[in-house]
Amino acid sequence: MKKIVYIISTLKRTGPTNILAGIALNLDKSRFKPVIVTLSPEEDGFNSWKPELETAGIEIYSLNLSRLKGIFTGGRALKRIINAIKPDIIHTHCFRSTVFAALYSRRNKRIATIHCDYETDFSLAYGEIKGFVMSKVFSWALGVADKRVCCSKMLADLLARKHPNTEYMYVDNGVDTQKFSPTQDKSALRRMLNLPEYKKIFIWAGAFIPRKDPATLAQAVLNLKEETAFFIFCGEGPLLEQTKNTLKGRKNVLFTGQIPNIQDYFKAADFYVSTSLSEGLPCTVLEALSCDLPILLTDIPQHQYIFVSQLGSLFPCRNEKELCQVLQKQNQKTNSTKFQQGHLYVKAKFSTFVMTQKYQNIYIKLSDYIKERIYE
Repeated sequence: MKKIVYIISTLKRTGPTNILAGIALNLDKSRFKPVIVTLSPEEDGFNSWKPELETAGIEIYSLNLSRLKGIFTGGRALKRIINAIKPDIIHTHCFRSTVFAALYSRRNKRIATIHCDYETDFSLAYGEIKGFVMSKVFSWALGVADKRVCCSKMLADLLARKHPNTEYMYVDNGVDTQKFSPTQDKSALRRMLNLPEYKKIFIWAGAFIPRKDPATLAQAVLNLKEETAFFIFCGEGPLLEQTKNTLKGRKNVLFTGQIPNIQDYFKAADFYVSTSLSEGLPCTVLEALSCDLPILLTDIPQHQYIFVSQLGSLFPCRNEKELCQVLQKQNQKTNSTKFQQGHLYVKAKFSTFVMTQKYQNIYIKLSDYIKERIYE
């Protein structure tokens, strides 16, 4: 049995952590034993994967490092726990875990999953100077990993063009198609969630950060003269209050914060909207699509990779005027342009089962490579 150690900052429910949890929960336990190591203290509750993973019998260890403390003591702590676990493969999923593994676990075979166009995303999140430094450090850490796995083919192609001397693989992100599936009674679900039963409902979900660009949707909602449409914003982040202030006084807007039952809101809605400027392979888009929601997306390459003509509409980034026109057009239709095959499309190409099978193949090949190195 191969022991796979997954290292990540925390188990807070975010895109990369959702992918890690999906793999760990769906691994063939007769062949692989997943163990998770987090770098920073864990929170219990609906916003953490920890309770669900522990219930599934997956071992979880935390180094309980603060970001400052981790700089000075993280290396020794990680070495101790890795030496105790004795993994066959280490699989990292974020900036901190990938850099830590590169510095302190060089004797182990290492896979790093890349969840974003990090040069673009780091600059948007941390500013040009800090983002540039972080990108250089991350590039180095990725370069000394045994395998670099991008979360979509589109991202792998993009990074290969930027770094032609580095080899990238890809495994498309996958989502839980049992949890995210169409509802048979949308009206009943709306009543349960206290949502308007007879309005077109548009939902946006994600972190309120510059890369997700909630401001463009907020401005489009302001420009939409008719209030027959209803808008739901799900999530938290530094731009949340600014977005709320922009839409202050609008009665057709709901901010839910971070919620444990996002799938219910997807199932109750009519359309999913993403205003993102950059992505790896967006799980929320796949989750909404798996609930048979038409998707209204910015025309970035990562969205185009998912998109086919029956799925909805594309619009230019940061263009609230065109987005407003898209919203108005969809809102005025007598019937929703529901893509009935969305769930089947995601199940066939972007499910956690399909994703996990592909990662298992990588683990097996890397383990065989280890054997060849040992016995040659």
